Amino acid sequence: MTNNLPNFWQLRVFECVAENENVTRAAQELLRTQPAITTCILALEKALGATLFERHKTGIYLTEVGVAAHIRTKKILEWLAETMQLLPGERKIAPLAVAARMTRSQVQALIAIHECHSFRGAAAKLGVTDASLQRSARTLESNLGCALYRNTASGIRTTGLADELAARLKHAEAQIGALADAIRGFNYPRNKSITLGVMLLDPSMLLVNAMKETRERYPDVRISVISGTHEQLVNKLLREELDFIVGLIKKQSAGLGLAQQPLYNESYCIVARRGHPLHKKERITVEDLQRYPWIIPPAGSPRRLAYEHLFSETTLPPAQIETYSLSTMRITLADSDMLTVLSWVEVLSERHFGLLAPLPFDFECEEPQVGISKVRGRTLNESQQYFIDAFARSAQFLRKR
Repeated sequence: MTNNLPNFWQLRVFECVAENENVTRAAQELLRTQPAITTCILALEKALGATLFERHKTGIYLTEVGVAAHIRTKKILEWLAETMQLLPGERKIAPLAVAARMTRSQVQALIAIHECHSFRGAAAKLGVTDASLQRSARTLESNLGCALYRNTASGIRTTGLADELAARLKHAEAQIGALADAIRGFNYPRNKSITLGVMLLDPSMLLVNAMKETRERYPDVRISVISGTHEQLVNKLLREELDFIVGLIKKQSAGLGLAQQPLYNESYCIVARRGHPLHKKERITVEDLQRYPWIIPPAGSPRRLAYEHLFSETTLPPAQIETYSLSTMRITLADSDMLTVLSWVEVLSERHFGLLAPLPFDFECEEPQVGISKVRGRTLNESQQYFIDAFARSAQFLRKR
């Protein structure tokens, strides 16, 4: 066993952050500070030699290699939780929380004593002092609240319970080793993968339709979707971390050596919760829209420009929230009389949730182009090109509805 492998606590933190997609919520759930959780994740990434998360203002999301690590981690943690249920007596904390408290030195001490049948032999095997090994062994025994060792005529022996714990923990350690090996050697075949970038407010329904159609045609393809700002995604594209970007086409990107393929023109709608007072009006004016508070995207974004264009001849209404997060918009709008600007694709997507609806207002503004950006001269594989074609077909079909 090596000491540079992830420990149980690091795996539990990783799993919690991955499930929450948010460091703050994970810190609250694990009763730790946000810096402590961040430090733990960084240490885990260093131990594995891989970037497990993409960090964004809207949250922290698994990378392609992070998804692979998460699958193995969940199985390891389930095994540890089952192992801790072998302990006698009732406990106030969850089995997994008990397991996460065990340090690598404590686990190694138990396994070594089980195999060597003595403290001194176990200390020699691990290359530590007798005092250090006994401290780890007795601390584990105290933390678990049960006897793990017994004196016999031939020396110290592990109890029957400790024998079973040692065997199960040795298996967990082996699985962690396998996890580390898999992540360090992770390299999915290029011809069976699609890694695309999407901007933070992306055409989600079109993406879902294109992914579904592509996977039906190529069942063994792996599709990774990386979200970020335009600048972040372009940098990744130029470093060949992405195959292409799906999103608004910006003219300035053409000078960076990118080939851009327009697919459709974006248009915008004013959106409010279902049952909003404005839904009862037959004719909505700019003055009506001005009376309600708004959620707006950050400055410089096409939606922000559309919002400012709408009120270009009058005073801007109060903008109480500024965010890129569609989930934040959805929850806030559903529980208030606030308004916002969404694209026609996002309005179609919102039908699945049933919380929001477009207002009957003819919103005219400049329609930016949405399309594909890739490095000029780069050849896409068959599945990647099929995805782009499926995306374009979906856009044309939905736009006509």
